[in-house]
Amino acid sequence: MLENMNENVLKAICEHLKLVSYSEDKYIVREGEPLDKMLFITQGTAWSYPTNASGSSAIKCLVKGDFYGEELLNWASKLTSFSEFPNSTRIVKAHTKVEAFTIRANNLNIVVSQFWWHFSKRLGHIEESQLERWQHLAACSIQAKWRRRHARPV
Repeated sequence: MLENMNENVLKAICEHLKLVSYSEDKYIVREGEPLDKMLFITQGTAWSYPTNASGSSAIKCLVKGDFYGEELLNWASKLTSFSEFPNSTRIVKAHTKVEAFTIRANNLNIVVSQFWWHFSKRLGHIEESQLERWQHLAACSIQAKWRRRHARPV
């Protein structure tokens, strides 16, 4: 979903990134737990795998430039409540010392709310309740711009 994303949206995401470090053999994300952050690897190696991994094809090696947690983008794009976090479907564990940037779900939600139209284009089929939320955001956005414009001293 981040491919070909508008530069302003990417800048807004970057404003919320936090640099974190995980020591070797440290669990970063556990399967079944709420997925409350996206992870962008900048250094080191992490393994991503389901609990019932059978065979090496289920194991993914995450290195510099890789990320985990795209499901969180889909969640934020649907503007669902914080009580409806997606659960992680995989374990992510540091194989070596890992440095990464993370963005928390609440911050991702802020970015999506600010740039909702960029995300709505990428969703394809939108349910009626989601469409109503997008329309509400559009109305609020237009009202806020109108108020700012008319609040300026002439």
